[in-house]
Amino acid sequence: MCGSRKAYLVLGVAAVALWPSVRNAKAADDADIRLLKARIAQVEEANRLLKEQLQRLESKIGRRNPPQAAAKPRIQAAKPTAAPTEGQKPAPLPILVNVRSGLTVETPDHDYSFHLGGRVLVDGGGSTLPERGYSELVGINQARLQVEGKVAKIWEYRFQYDFAGNNTALVGALGGLRDAYILLKHPLLSFPFAKEPLGLQVGNFYEPMGLERTNSKNFTSFIERSLATEVFGPARHIGVGALLHGGNWSVKGGLFSTSLEDRALTPTAAVGVPAWVNSKAGWVSTGGSQYFDVAGRATYALVMEADRLLHFGLSGRYHQPNSSTAINDDRALAPGSNTAMESNVLKENLLGTQDLSCGATPGPNLSGPVIAGRCVKNVVSYGAEFAGAYGPFSVQAEYLGADYQRRAGAILAANRVGLLAGNAAGPYAPGGDRLKFHGLYAFASLFLTGESRAETYQVSRADPANFRQINIKNPVSAGGIGAWEVLARYSAINLNNGPFQGATFANLLAISAATGNAAMRNAVANSGVLGGREEDITLGMNWYPDPGFRLMFNWTRVVRLSAPWDRPYLNGAHPNTFLVRTQVDW
Repeated sequence: MCGSRKAYLVLGVAAVALWPSVRNAKAADDADIRLLKARIAQVEEANRLLKEQLQRLESKIGRRNPPQAAAKPRIQAAKPTAAPTEGQKPAPLPILVNVRSGLTVETPDHDYSFHLGGRVLVDGGGSTLPERGYSELVGINQARLQVEGKVAKIWEYRFQYDFAGNNTALVGALGGLRDAYILLKHPLLSFPFAKEPLGLQVGNFYEPMGLERTNSKNFTSFIERSLATEVFGPARHIGVGALLHGGNWSVKGGLFSTSLEDRALTPTAAVGVPAWVNSKAGWVSTGGSQYFDVAGRATYALVMEADRLLHFGLSGRYHQPNSSTAINDDRALAPGSNTAMESNVLKENLLGTQDLSCGATPGPNLSGPVIAGRCVKNVVSYGAEFAGAYGPFSVQAEYLGADYQRRAGAILAANRVGLLAGNAAGPYAPGGDRLKFHGLYAFASLFLTGESRAETYQVSRADPANFRQINIKNPVSAGGIGAWEVLARYSAINLNNGPFQGATFANLLAISAATGNAAMRNAVANSGVLGGREEDITLGMNWYPDPGFRLMFNWTRVVRLSAPWDRPYLNGAHPNTFLVRTQVDW
């Protein structure tokens, strides 16, 4: 009996010593787990040996009953929790539920998570000079639901859908799909100089181009992004990407094609029969091919503290249109045509080039199916970004540009077709074989209540090196006044490329028409590309009463405007817009 008590006492002490390690095993890394399993195996082996010793001792004293029938010892031996064997289901993990910002369900080790969130942005405003837009309007800018989370620690996912009608009218139901991707971060893709493994992303997401473009509207400082960002910053596209980051740096790149936010999802123009094919061969034009992009962004934060930040970044994008035209690729091939003067709800569009691809043109004899002009060989976009913060004061700026390489032969062919059609039904293909456009913005922000944008800067997300939710010092729900921010922005863009611009271009065309000088008219009209030039100043104020709530006020004035090619009456106009946004996100 004494030997039996000693055996159980040894087992009890061993189990008590082992239990904390077993309880925390799920939070340990792989090496600790392997070590813990080895310790469990040792204890189990010791348990087996002690049971054999106990049986021998009981046999010596002549006990016939098995050890299970023995009197219960004062100390119960606790069985160690061994790892599940093959085919055995592991015990269910406890889950944590959080409803402070949407609905979040996750395991204590954060290896599995699910979040249901969304946002509603309600905008309203008016314009003093609605040249090409609404004088006043109230509408829902965005109404989105999303699910996101993590599976088995290495998989991340996100699916987001926008129910706002004005965002889906152009391309149907698919146009409401926004973020929709999976992201893999496997330990085998780890690098010693990075904080996390290399991330591999597949789906529909933002191309890595620029700071303001890749930042969510939940956290941008102004109601709408700047002119340069709207024109040169690509939207979400379907593609594959790779990202890596350290404590204060990030790199992301990818290969992309179709965007569900394009005016149309596929090229409609056909590819013409090659010129060297004899007309008697019976060849017909074939369907066109979609564009593709290669984009990348690299960032580095020289200073990254709770109340101080110094951020730098570079971006680049290569865009090959193939058979696309502005019908399906309007953001790249007709820059400025969908830009709404930093006031999207009013649709105040003051810019826009011609279709730089030469559009869909009829055949040489004005017969047969139309074919893609294919005047644009490629587009190379680039950007440099800066952001800094010191306590409640912060600044942010970007310079963005695009270099268009075009095919001179295709431009001449399109113009010949235009002359045959009397310039009415034919394409309008001005400009040379190389075009350059550029834009920039800079803004300053001050939190009157002491908050800092530096505290919200993160590099560890799928869209790295961006800003998140402000940490409100005195929320209204706690009896405070919330966070108050005042800010100012200067924004400029130049989409003109040619010797004649603005009023000079319009006057020369008028003179040639009045004198009946067709040669002069054609020379002036085809001398360059005129998408317009615009400079804006915006003043704003934001109120953050509680996390997830924001009220925004923006006043924007056009301080300089050079009209695009098709709207000479805009020269010298100075519209003012007033916008208000109510934002709720969870």
